[in-house]
Formats: sequence, structure tokens, C-alpha cells
Amino acid sequence: MLIRNKLTLVFTSLALAIQLTFSVFIYAFYSVYRQQEFYSQLQAKARVYGRVLIGRQDVTHLLDARVPASDLITLTSEQVSIYDSRLSLLFDNKYAEYDQQEQKLLPQLRQVSQAPDGKRLTQVPIQHFTIGQVEGIGTTFAHRGQTYFIFVAGLDQLGRSKRYNLLIILLIGNLGGLMLILLAGWYFAGRFLQPLSALTQTVRHISEAHLHTRLHEGNRRDEIAQLAITFNAMLEQLERSFESQRQFVAHASHELRTPLTNLLGTLDTSLTYDREVEAYRLSMESAIDEVRKVIHLTNSLLSLAKIGSEQLAPVAVRLDTCLLEAVTQVQRKYPERAIELTFDDGLDGFFFVKGTAPLLTTALANVIDNACKYSQAPVQVILQQVRNETETYEVRVIDHGRGIAPADRPHVFKPLVRGSNVGQINGFGIGLAIAQQIIQLHHGQITLEPTHVENDAAGHAGTTVTIQLPAAEEDNAPLTV
Repeated sequence: MLIRNKLTLVFTSLALAIQLTFSVFIYAFYSVYRQQEFYSQLQAKARVYGRVLIGRQDVTHLLDARVPASDLITLTSEQVSIYDSRLSLLFDNKYAEYDQQEQKLLPQLRQVSQAPDGKRLTQVPIQHFTIGQVEGIGTTFAHRGQTYFIFVAGLDQLGRSKRYNLLIILLIGNLGGLMLILLAGWYFAGRFLQPLSALTQTVRHISEAHLHTRLHEGNRRDEIAQLAITFNAMLEQLERSFESQRQFVAHASHELRTPLTNLLGTLDTSLTYDREVEAYRLSMESAIDEVRKVIHLTNSLLSLAKIGSEQLAPVAVRLDTCLLEAVTQVQRKYPERAIELTFDDGLDGFFFVKGTAPLLTTALANVIDNACKYSQAPVQVILQQVRNETETYEVRVIDHGRGIAPADRPHVFKPLVRGSNVGQINGFGIGLAIAQQIIQLHHGQITLEPTHVENDAAGHAGTTVTIQLPAAEEDNAPLTV
């Protein structure tokens, strides 16, 4: 069911329930009011009968009394009876069924009409009764020190007619109100959902080729505006992801094409010109070197794709152990390069972090390898503890090489993007991208800043890479990354 239909149905049901409840209360209260008003009329009628039939006539001849029609205005189906204090019938014009009801009420009426201890009653006692649609009362009338009991009953035709007319009016009003509520609910639901419909139409036209399109954010305060803001943020991320993907494919194609082109050229040249075994051997060595580059690039791309997609269960691992393993790996690759490793002397205990040792070792090795690759000077690696809002461990890798151009710094962590000043140094621009993903996976941060060499006339500048990881207690409880 459409949201507009649901809103209309809910609004109509709620409004109709309130309207029907109000109508039922009106009808019920009017019914009670009609009955009370009719009882008041009957009570007044009883007083009139008392004054006319008892006050004007000789009570001993009351049964033979003939009262002029002008003295009394009769009710529909009116029944009247008068009894003396000994419960003897003095006057009546009723039917047999009313006599039975009166015989039940007479003792009760006489009992409540007697004041205790000779006190005078403050209110005239009244008894109500109903026979079918006919309603009646029994009351007392005092005359010349005697108490008489008067019963008056009748059909409230006018009151019931008014109540019936009220019922018809309420039914028609509720039906008309239902139609108006339906129309109003449909109209206002459409108006309230119009911005959402506009968002839907805009989103339907957004494709890979139109990711630059943005939704109208309205007043930026209501729920629909917040939804539009969320969609725009998602589109911004998608646009960046697609752009990064296009750049990644372009760079990967270029990086793969270079060694493959070299491989093809080497094999083609060897096939055409090489005749000696030594020449063939040199060509094969060159071809194997290019194949190794392709394999290394492919493995790096696979590692980059796998990071973050695996289900990891990190435990407390020693960061200093991972760092020593990373330094050992890089030192074997660059045996001529000096790596100065420094630990914080003020630390009590070990450098425990939550993570997986192989991934952390890979990230640290990539950063140190990058420093040794572009610097002939010794590389400094410092591990220290930082106490701020949360306790963290910091690894700083400082080299004094050629540095990174300012224009290249925003792109240094993008895959397959290399600096403009790398020259002939081999590489693919994947190491720092892998390191960043691993550090972020461990809820850490990695930043980069230039390191200027003091008193260097040539103005050489190095690079300082800072890695911060949250400290952890020593335990083996697995956590979810």
C-alpha cells in the first residue's frame, strides 16, 4: 500500500473515531437530558393534578369528578391515578398494567414520604418507573394535613421525536464528515509527500553518468530535508568512489602495460636478433624480471582488495614485536641502509594493541620500505607512548630523502599514484595505500608531513610518517573489527 493511502486511511480512521465518539456522547447525554426533562414535566403534571383534582374537588366524590378539558393538557398515552394515605384509590384513568406497577411502588413511596421523628421532609419524594416506551413517576401531594399519592405516566412523543431527529442529523453529519475527512486526508497527505515524490523522481534519473546530480535539501531541518542531505552525502561518496575506481583502473592499466610492453619487446628482440646462448640468457633474465614486477603488482592489488573484506578477530598483540619484524624484513631488502630503532624508555610494560600481527607488520614494513627506498641517509624509527584523552602508541618513521612535492601530498595514499619526483626508482604506489587501510582497520591514524634537513645547502627534505594506534590491555579476548 502506498504511503499516501496509509496516511489517508490512518488520518481518516482517527478523525472518524473521534467524531463518532463525540456523536455517541452527544446522543447519550441528550437521551439522559430528555428523560430528566420529561420526568420534570411529569412532576409538574402531578402537581397540577393535585391542585385541580384534590384542591378544587371534594375528595369524597373525586372518582365522580369531571374536570373540564381546559383545566388539563393531556400527554400522549397519559395515565393518572391518585391514592389517599390509606392507599385507597381516589381517581384513575389507567390500564391494568399500570395498576400492577403502582401497587409495587405505593409502599415504597409511602415509606420515603414519612419523615423520621416528626421532622418535615425537605424534598418531595419521587419514584420513577417505565413500562415499554411509557415513562412515569410517583410522588406525594399534601392537602389540608393529608398526604396523597399521585402517579402520572405518559409517552414523551415530542422528546423522542427530537432524539430521533438528532440521530438522523448525527448520522448524516458523520457520513458527510467522513467524505470531507477522506478528501482532506488525501489532499494533505499528497502535499506532505510531494517533496518525497520530487526526491524520488530526481533519484530515478541519477545513474553512473550523472553522479554529480544533487537532491534539493529544502529547509535542511525537517525529516525529508535530512533524508535529502543523507542521499547527497551518499552520492558524494559514490562519486568519489567511482572517480577513484576510474583512476585506479587507469593507473593499474598503465602500471601493468609498462612491464608487459617491456616483456613483449624483450622477447621480440631476443627472437629476432639473439643468436648466442649468452644473449638468450640475458634476454630471459630481463623477461623474468618484468614478470616478477607483474606478479608483485598483481599480489599488491590483491592484498589491497582483500584488506577490510575479511572477518578479523583481533587480539592483544605487541606492537614492538611487529615493529622489530618489519624492520628485519626491510633490512634484509636494503642491507646497505641504516635503520635506527628507538623505543620509549619511560614505558612500563609492553606496547599492547588490539589487532592482528601479520597485518600490522605489513603496514609497518610498507612505511619503512618506502622510507628506505627514497632515502640514502639513515632512517629513524621511533616507538613511543602518547597520553592524551585516550592512551595511544605512536610510531614515527623519519627519512631524509627527496621528500614529497606539496602538490602530490593530497594523493599520496591513493592506490597506484606516485610522486612526480620519484625518477627511475621502481615502485607501483600501493604500499602507503595498503598501510593506510590496515591502520584504519585497527582504528588508528596515519599522517604524513615533510622533514626538512637542517644546514643543507641543497634544500633536501625528507618525510615523516606518523602512525597512532589505541593502546589495549594484555588479553586474548577476540573482538570484532
